[in-house]
Amino acid sequence: MKKEIGSIFPLSDKKITSAEEDKFLFSEDRLYYSLCREALSDIALSFNATHKRVLIPAYTCQTVITPFEEAGWECVYYAIDKKLRIDINHLLILVEDCQPNLVVTHPYFGMDLNSKEIFVFQQIHHSGIKVVLDLTQCLFSTSDTNYADYIVGSYRKWFPIPDGGYMVRNEATCNIPQPQSENTEFTDRELSAMYLRGLFFINGEQRTKDISIRLSKAADHLAESNICSHKMSQIAYNLLQKEDMLNNQQVRKNNFNYLHDHILSNNKITKVCYCLDDVTTAPLYFTIYVEDRKALQMKLAKDFIYAPVIWPVEDERVLINDEVTYIYNHLLAIPCDQRYDTLDMQRAVDIINNY
Repeated sequence: MKKEIGSIFPLSDKKITSAEEDKFLFSEDRLYYSLCREALSDIALSFNATHKRVLIPAYTCQTVITPFEEAGWECVYYAIDKKLRIDINHLLILVEDCQPNLVVTHPYFGMDLNSKEIFVFQQIHHSGIKVVLDLTQCLFSTSDTNYADYIVGSYRKWFPIPDGGYMVRNEATCNIPQPQSENTEFTDRELSAMYLRGLFFINGEQRTKDISIRLSKAADHLAESNICSHKMSQIAYNLLQKEDMLNNQQVRKNNFNYLHDHILSNNKITKVCYCLDDVTTAPLYFTIYVEDRKALQMKLAKDFIYAPVIWPVEDERVLINDEVTYIYNHLLAIPCDQRYDTLDMQRAVDIINNY
């Protein structure tokens, strides 16, 4: 059976020991959640203003929007350009016109906010407007975050764990309590999906893979229909502490660099990131713009390479201009995580360059 690239992490076969030894996981300055969207929900619910308005980047995931909408917030979207940089002028106009309570930002695919973007958020922060920094796509960032009142992120997008997210504990979050109960129903489904995906890699039975996919989708549906605060599961704690964080970062960077150096831009495909210097931390995916995205997805899938759309549009109000619409319609994410090596990346390169 040909090696699959992408999709669900299999359940780790590393030995699980007590999580109490891991300082990274049990840092006193973090609240640990089952899902990052639950952290965002707690932020949304912590405000007591009569009319609550939040500015959110137009290129975003629905799981960022929904917690605010469910808590009664008005969501307004600011522009992102095709280089995945903030349209600073548009953001500042909205800050002036809308007078928001909160502004959300998330750097994309290993590209930390640049100096101009950070300067603007420092201005917003000093004006009294709270800033939420979502580091899900730049999990290992060491960039300056002194402008952020809330810092959140998702672990489960990066590692073979069933759940896991966090919020940094600081003055702004001191009234938000540590979650107490596990998200058992969600976690059980995800663990079963991960176990079956690992079993599929052994037995190669399509039915095993299909059940794994159904269970994972069922878990996602459950999470979408019930956003409330849960703590990160104990098994996720235990699995995560066995991960080699430095090696994971380096492998991702190496794979990203290989794809960057070997994928050829043409009239059908262009790289989102032209300059490797912009990638300042380990990336979640390598991204390209594709003229006919569905066709390339299908071509990759025939070789068992599963390149996801990050993100599908679920609410057309995010489509605020042609540039944002282009991002949603054409961006494709190529997996480059720690499960893969240069030979795996070469398979993807061959297909993309011959597309």
